[in-house]
Amino acid sequence: MAASNAERGAATGAGALVPALLRYLAVLLLFGVGAVHLYEYVADHYRVIPTIGGLFAANVVSAVVLGLVLAAPPTSLRFLRSLPIVRSVPLVGRAPHVLVALAAIVFLVGTIIGLLVSEQATLFGFHEYGYRAAVWLALGLETAAVLALVAFVALEARRVASETSGE
Repeated sequence: MAASNAERGAATGAGALVPALLRYLAVLLLFGVGAVHLYEYVADHYRVIPTIGGLFAANVVSAVVLGLVLAAPPTSLRFLRSLPIVRSVPLVGRAPHVLVALAAIVFLVGTIIGLLVSEQATLFGFHEYGYRAAVWLALGLETAAVLALVAFVALEARRVASETSGE
């Protein structure tokens, strides 16, 4: 039996809560990633390490900017839909936060890979020694953010698929 418009509207309202919660959780986690890297930049003196200091500063800025854009209301990202490349991808064209979430996932995975490389070898002449509390915290926040963002993208993909199929 087909769902009525009222049933579909109620399901959409309730169904929109979980992706929104995941999106805002990811925002908080991104801010946490930025805070940990800012702490290491200042308190652990990473700012004086050539190249790595700049990367830590870029990490702080990237985490904050991605978090702010991810927290922005969907209407503020409407300009993304005007870009031809974005419009051509159905998921991103209908859910612009997905593009930001995908960028955040790439950023976070890159950050995790950078840490793992610096633990096993040198990265731009820098070698990280040992998993201190700040390193464990950064890894935990980055991993949790990736998981929240992947879940958000998956739920948005499902929502867009159900909208396009007319269900």
